[in-house]
Amino acid sequence: MQVERFGAAQSPLRGEDLRLLRGEGRFTDDLSVEGQAHAAFVRATLPHAEIGGIRTGEAKDAPGVLGVFTADDMRDLGTLPCSRPPVGRDGQELVQPPRTVLATDRMRHVGEPVALVVAETLDQALDAAERVAVDAGALPAVVDVEEAIGPDAPRIWPEAENNVAIDWDHGDAAAVEAAFAAAHRIVRVRTTNNRLAVCAMEPRAAIADYDADTDRYTLRAGSQGVMAMREPLATAILRIDREKLRILTGDVGGGFGMKTQPYPEYAAILHAAKALDRPVKWVGTRSESFLSDNQARDGIIDGELALDKEGLFLGLRCRVLANMGAYLSSGPGIATRNMAWCLAGVYRTPAIHINVTCLFTNTAPIGAYRGAGRPEASYILERLVDQAAAETGIDPVELRRRNLIRPDEMPYAAPIGQTYDSGEFEAVLDAAVARADRVGFAERRAQSKAQGLLRGIGIACFLEHAGANLLESARLRVEPNGGVTVFSAAQSQGQGHFTSFAQVVAERLGIDGSSVRIVEGDSDTSPPGSATTGSRSMAVCGGAIVAACDEAIETGRRIAAHLLEAAPEDVVYDRGRFAIAGTDRSLGLAALSDTSAGADWPDGLPRRLDITTDYEGAAPTYPNGCHICEVEIDPETGQTHLVQYTGVDDVGRIINQTIVDGQIHGGVAQGAGQALVEHCLYDGHGQLVTGSYIDYCLPRADDLPPLSFAYHSVPCRTNVLGVKGVGESGTIGAIPAVANAIMDALRQAGVDHFDMPATPHRIWRLLQARA
Repeated sequence: MQVERFGAAQSPLRGEDLRLLRGEGRFTDDLSVEGQAHAAFVRATLPHAEIGGIRTGEAKDAPGVLGVFTADDMRDLGTLPCSRPPVGRDGQELVQPPRTVLATDRMRHVGEPVALVVAETLDQALDAAERVAVDAGALPAVVDVEEAIGPDAPRIWPEAENNVAIDWDHGDAAAVEAAFAAAHRIVRVRTTNNRLAVCAMEPRAAIADYDADTDRYTLRAGSQGVMAMREPLATAILRIDREKLRILTGDVGGGFGMKTQPYPEYAAILHAAKALDRPVKWVGTRSESFLSDNQARDGIIDGELALDKEGLFLGLRCRVLANMGAYLSSGPGIATRNMAWCLAGVYRTPAIHINVTCLFTNTAPIGAYRGAGRPEASYILERLVDQAAAETGIDPVELRRRNLIRPDEMPYAAPIGQTYDSGEFEAVLDAAVARADRVGFAERRAQSKAQGLLRGIGIACFLEHAGANLLESARLRVEPNGGVTVFSAAQSQGQGHFTSFAQVVAERLGIDGSSVRIVEGDSDTSPPGSATTGSRSMAVCGGAIVAACDEAIETGRRIAAHLLEAAPEDVVYDRGRFAIAGTDRSLGLAALSDTSAGADWPDGLPRRLDITTDYEGAAPTYPNGCHICEVEIDPETGQTHLVQYTGVDDVGRIINQTIVDGQIHGGVAQGAGQALVEHCLYDGHGQLVTGSYIDYCLPRADDLPPLSFAYHSVPCRTNVLGVKGVGESGTIGAIPAVANAIMDALRQAGVDHFDMPATPHRIWRLLQARA
C-alpha cells in the first residue's frame, strides 16, 4: 500500500524550529515578573520518618527572607488528586491517601517538599533553606515491590494493607484457565521493568502571582496543557473557582507525560505569592528533578503464553506487581488499564487475563512517561513470543505470521475489550523483514562471530491504544487581514503543532498555511479541552480543528448570503472566498471578520467568524508497526552495540512526514535507553543513588545506528483525518526489539534470560556465569 499523506503530500519544515535553534525560545526560566521573589524548598532527606517538628526561626531571620512556610501554613489547601483512578477486583476502591502540598506528619520519600523559603534573591532563599531544622525520627523504609507486599514490610499508609493500593484484574480468567488446560505448550517469562527518570531538557519551573484587586492567581509553568493543569490545581488543591486561576505556558523543553499534572511546588508558591503579595519564582534544579518529578515504569511482570501443536496462541496470562511510589499520581491507571488495553497486540489470542497489584513504596511517585503502560504490555508480549519461538523451534517471523490478525477480520474485537478499526499487520511485518534484510542476517552473524562478537536480531510487532481521551474543543477566529487564528488546549513540547495544525487548517479551508496562526498555552483564551498526552493531539485535537473549520465554512456561508443578498444554499465556498454560484459576486474571509457596522442583522446570525466547537472522537486509534534491531555484544566487556535498526510503522494518514520521522526517532532513542542503560535506582534504605547524570546514564547519539524507517499506512476509519497516534510508537517498538536482539545474542552463549537495562556489567556477569 502506498503511504497515505495529507493533502498534496507536503512536509513543510517546522516553523518553530528556527526560533528555537537561534536561542529565542521563551521557557519559564527565561521569564521574570516585576517584583518577583525567589523560592527554595526544604526537602526530605529520609525516605520514611515521623516529623516531630520544623524549626524555622533561624531561617526567618536570615538576610532577605520574606517568608518561611510549612504544612501548618497551608492547611486550607486541598490535596493532590490521583488522575482517573481505576476500580479494583469486585468493585474494590483504590486506596487514595492524602498527598498534601508540604509534608505533614511524615516524610514518605526522599525529595518530598517539607518547607518553602521565599527571599529577595535565589541565593538568599537557598542559604535560608539550609537553616530550616527538621526534627525527624527515622522509620523503616521499603522500595522493592516484592518486599513491599510482604506481611512484615513497613506499612507506608495505615489504610493500605500490605501496602496494596489496588488489586485489579481484567479479562476472562475462566477462558484463560481452559486455554491453558488444553495447551500443547506453555511458555513463561518474568520481566523486570526498570524504573526510569524522566529527563526532560527543561527541569520544572514556575512563577506564581496573585492579584488582590481581582482575587485571581496566575501561574506561569511548563505544562502539557493549560486546561488539564488548571482544573485539579484550582478545584482540588487551591479550592477556588477555576476562573480564578490563569495558567500560562510558553515554550516547553520536553514533557513526555511528566509535565501534565500539577505538583506540590506549584500550589506552594501560589499560596506564598498571595501571603506575601509578591510574585514568587521557583526553578527546579536537575537534582530536584531526579528526586521529585514523577518517575516511570518499575514493576515485575510474570507472563505465560499457551500454544497449540501448530504454534497458534490459545491464551495469555499476566501477573503484575506495579510500584506506585509513596503517593498516587497517574500510576494506577497506567499499570492497569493502559497496559491491559495493549496486551492483545496484533495477534489472535482468544483468551487473555491480567491481574495487577499496585503497591506503595518509599520512592517518588510513578506517573506517565512516553508510552505509559503500553511499552510494558508490548515488552512482555514480545518476549513471550520470542521465548515460544526458541522453545518450539518455529522461526520467530513465522510464529508471528501464523498468529497475526488478518485485514479481513477488521474491525477486530480483541478479547481484552478493544476494537481495532484497521490494520494490515502481515504486510507491515513482511515489509520490515525485507527492509532489514533478515535473509542476510546469518552471514552478518558469522562475520561478527569471526571477530569474537555475539550478534543477535530482535523482532517486535506491536500495537498501541492511543488517543483514549476523546473529548476536545477548538476555537477558530478569522482576523481582519483574512488570516485565521486557531486556539487549542493542546500544548506542543516538541511535537510541531504550530506547523501540523496549520497544515490541517490550510488544507481544510483551502488557504495558505502562512496565514494560519496557532495559539496554545493560555487558559484565558483556550477552549475547553485536555492536554497533549497519549498520542491524541492530531486525532482528537486535530479532529476538533477540522470540526471548527467545517462550522466556520457553514456559518460563513450564512453570513455571506446575508451580505450578498442571496440564499445560503446558493453560496459556495472555495479557497478562502464565498461566492454566489454561477456569478462573479464574492467575499473573502476578511470581509466576514467583523460586520458589526451592518444594519438589519438577522437574529441568531453571528457578526463575525469566531467559532468554538466541541468535539468527541468516535474511538481511540491503534498505531502499529514492526521494528527489527540487530546488536553486537563483546563477551570480553559485556558492551552491547546497536548495529542496525529498521522499522515499518502504520500511523494512519501522515500529515507531515518530517514530524512523524522525528517523533518515531525520538521514541526509539528513549526505548533503547531503557533497554540498554537507564535505571533509576534506590538503595535498600530508600536513598536515590542515581540522582545525577554522573550515575544515571542516558543514551547518546553515538549509541544509536542510522535508523531506517518506512511507512505502511492504513487510514484510520474512526476519525475524519484518518490519522493514528505516533508520539509513543517508537518507544513501544524499540524496547522489545532491542531486548529480543540482546536475548538472541545471549542464547548463543547459553544465557536464557536477562533483565533490562543491559549494562556492560550485567551482561558481562551473565556471560561469565555461563562460561
